[in-house]
Amino acid sequence: MWLLFIFSLFIFSKGLLAKNPGFRLQITQNGINIVNTVAADLLSKNVNTMKISKQTGRDINVNYELRDIKIKKFQLGKSSFTRYTENSLRWTAEKIDLDIDGQYQYEYSRFFVKHSDKGSFTVNFSTMSFKIIIQLGTDGSGRPTVRAYQCLHTYGPIKYVFHGGKDWIFKLFAEKAIQGIRNQFQNNLCGILKDLVEKNAQRIVSNVKVRIPLGNSMMVDYRLPSIPSVSTNYLEVHLKGTVLWRNSQNEAPYSAASFPSNYDTTKMAYIAISDYLFNTMIFQAYRHNMLVFNITSTNIGCRKSMLNTTCSDKCIGKLIPQIAKSFPNSSVELHMMSTKQPVTNINGIVSVTAEGNISVYVRKLDNSRQYLFRVSAVGGSKVNPRLNDRMLYGQLARSEIQTNVTDSVIGAIDIYNISSLNRKKHYNFWQMTF
Repeated sequence: MWLLFIFSLFIFSKGLLAKNPGFRLQITQNGINIVNTVAADLLSKNVNTMKISKQTGRDINVNYELRDIKIKKFQLGKSSFTRYTENSLRWTAEKIDLDIDGQYQYEYSRFFVKHSDKGSFTVNFSTMSFKIIIQLGTDGSGRPTVRAYQCLHTYGPIKYVFHGGKDWIFKLFAEKAIQGIRNQFQNNLCGILKDLVEKNAQRIVSNVKVRIPLGNSMMVDYRLPSIPSVSTNYLEVHLKGTVLWRNSQNEAPYSAASFPSNYDTTKMAYIAISDYLFNTMIFQAYRHNMLVFNITSTNIGCRKSMLNTTCSDKCIGKLIPQIAKSFPNSSVELHMMSTKQPVTNINGIVSVTAEGNISVYVRKLDNSRQYLFRVSAVGGSKVNPRLNDRMLYGQLARSEIQTNVTDSVIGAIDIYNISSLNRKKHYNFWQMTF
């Protein structure tokens, strides 16, 4: 739960090749402080319901029993998560104020002197502190692992008060009994801390999907190529961020470029996505013939009139008059195919370059189809991504496409008309909420 912030933060293996990642997550100290707040609250709730078993014994002619022992107050002072080693965190808490109360009963017997009594007691552990190390790692499936070890405690002065009874009898067993309570509390507290890390957090990260479906044919691989690292500024997680074909799962034959350094720590977290993620998706799509599209009047919805050969306003018949003259009251169909794998580049803006052919056909009135001409296109587009109120927008800043008409059976085609749809420079065309 509370480490979910760190590890959905973690999705992933020592057995993987140490390549540059396609996805980087950096959690700053501001983000880790949120984890600390949640963790401290969960710890307090667990400690306040802690059960401490009764303490019994015999010492210097007295039998004693401390029972109904309960946590009266547990107040964390300063709690923090900090770097311990390159792959581990240290959770420390200082100036903890702990009050424990309960009931006592004793029986004293020496020679002919016998005395018994019962009542209540209170113990205060002031300036208490603890530290525990959280080791980060990965398993064979590319998921993260967390392990807790080296749970240590320190205590300041211990104060206790027994109400009623004889002070000289309390002195015979009180120190030993209070030490038993302290040792049991210490063991219980370490158990709670380890459970929060190794059970709660590990249960969450072990259920994280490291491969997420992308459409019906592909999947995104989010495994860890390396162990999460901890620096003075960030807890950093690298994810593979590559797209695989679901049936073959062969990776693209190239690696991601390294991410530039980030020195900004004002936010809680920073996410960087390289063009490797998009290029591997394009690689799989191109390799498996997914970059082939047929556009007809039946699959472009309200804009289907643009494919008409006869119209009073705007349509392809107006752009290319010989189509309207030779094939009136018909519609055009476009067969689009990429002839070279498109390439994406991210450098402040998102650039996409592609090459392809568009074969143009006309669907005649008798429902037969006739080939008209082919357009070869080479070009690219530049997209400005921007974030506004948790909405990710993409603005098409520039689109430059060079076209060439070949193999025409209807005579010369005006290139200017073919390129006329490429003159608008700015489009808001996609958005994503997160």
